[in-house]
Amino acid sequence: MIVDLDQQPPPSSWGVTVDDQAVDDLATAWADRPMPLPAFDYPGTPVERHEDWWYTYVILSVSVLACLWPPEGEEMWATEFGGIWLDDAPGIFATFTRHVGPHGLDLAFFADLDDDAGPALFTGRGHLQLLPERIDTLRRAATTLIERWDGNATNLVAEAESGGVIDAVAVTDLLTETMPGYRDRPASEVGVLPFDKLSHLAAAIMTAGLGWNFTNYEDFWVYPDYMLPRVLRYYGVLRYDNNLAAAVDNRRLVAADSEQEHAIRWATVYAGARLRAALASRGNRVSGPGLDYHLWSQAVLRPKAVDFGEHHRTLTMRY
Repeated sequence: MIVDLDQQPPPSSWGVTVDDQAVDDLATAWADRPMPLPAFDYPGTPVERHEDWWYTYVILSVSVLACLWPPEGEEMWATEFGGIWLDDAPGIFATFTRHVGPHGLDLAFFADLDDDAGPALFTGRGHLQLLPERIDTLRRAATTLIERWDGNATNLVAEAESGGVIDAVAVTDLLTETMPGYRDRPASEVGVLPFDKLSHLAAAIMTAGLGWNFTNYEDFWVYPDYMLPRVLRYYGVLRYDNNLAAAVDNRRLVAADSEQEHAIRWATVYAGARLRAALASRGNRVSGPGLDYHLWSQAVLRPKAVDFGEHHRTLTMRY
């Protein structure tokens, strides 16, 4: 059974609950706040984007856009680009932007990455976790684009087109079903949890980079990652039980595929849906990508993001 994550919260016994009153309070506070669709034009991304290579660029870069926090005692990974040091998502995108040539990215280069040369791709300072897994994911993703999609992700997008319209949901489904690293559907005692975070994020960035040229993206879920739960917890929307709160606040690992990890991600999706509905009831109709970017940018880009406290730490390539 596939669980409708936006229709019901996770079992409270898993350690996370959603506070409906806090959702309503936040919606009231944000009733007049604009939350436009993101342009994904932050530092590290290409200034000029061309359809013949943009989709491929996004699929490869997003495939390794996960687990960017450092182990305890280590410095966060960052890479130099344009004379400044970029970390988090901008740093990952910068890694690929520096390899964009006149015809985009050389898929053969990524398909042939070996364990010795691969780490040089992520040159920089600090500690980047799961490096062997990133290299393996890139190899397999590039190989799939070559073999399944004839060397260009525009062919994947074309398969999601009908009547001259590109369906963002269909793009997401194709990414989930065909691209290595994109399937994010863990099994649980209550059913399969279809998070598919990277698939939704990649589809959104693919269309955002070319002026939101897809359709059917408005109701995308907010993306269940590290940073959104942190913001929602700060506002009291997510509440952790004592054991989980202690683990998060003391930077202890939350095991991948544990009920606690699943609960954090599921509750994030559900709370995002509740918040969108509450905002709409107050006259502020925001899209899923618009709300997600608003929450994420607070946690990552704003000067006092540290005020939001700790995020949970799970070693995973899913987000």
